Amino acid sequence: NPASMTLRKNEKKTRKRHTVEGLQKIRDVSPFWLQNAIDLALLTAQRRIDILNMRWSDIQDGYLHIAQQKTTKQSDDEFEELHGAGYVRIKIDTELQNVLNRCKSDKLISPFIIHRVPKTKKKTHMEAKEHWTQVNLAYLTAEFKAAVKKSKAYSGYTDDQLPTFHEIRALSIFLHKKAGKDAQKIAGHATQLMTQKY
Repeated sequence: NPASMTLRKNEKKTRKRHTVEGLQKIRDVSPFWLQNAIDLALLTAQRRIDILNMRWSDIQDGYLHIAQQKTTKQSDDEFEELHGAGYVRIKIDTELQNVLNRCKSDKLISPFIIHRVPKTKKKTHMEAKEHWTQVNLAYLTAEFKAAVKKSKAYSGYTDDQLPTFHEIRALSIFLHKKAGKDAQKIAGHATQLMTQKY
């Protein structure tokens, strides 16, 4: 049946979750911009795309304003696609302010909170970006995977089991719930069921 090749496969998820200790080891071997992205993801419980799209102009009146995007068709995101995502306003506390200050400490002028100086400025890459300092999803994914392997944080896992940047969201939600915070509100989930999935 040729049509069966176009149908979405519901493959069983084999990736494991991050541990606090494992993520710290990954962070320790990551480049500066990726350390900031990890910290921002852990504090805000947002998706990769939302972390990379955060702009300095999104900070107003002591809050970080996030209009969440849904971008993937992967099976692990199917639940969120069906139930939606929305608008989140996160109060900037001391911990988040420290991360934001660190993001500015490189003195690089960029509209994006998470940014980097690319090794090369090829025109083909420039056309796909809004700004030359912008980090794209593919680069974030590749650099995070390289840091996971370099750190040997999860040396007993197979490649299919290694947690990705996306799994920081689950760890963040777990830690927020453990601290007695409203994880559903922070993550921007439409329902409590979605938060429980994480």
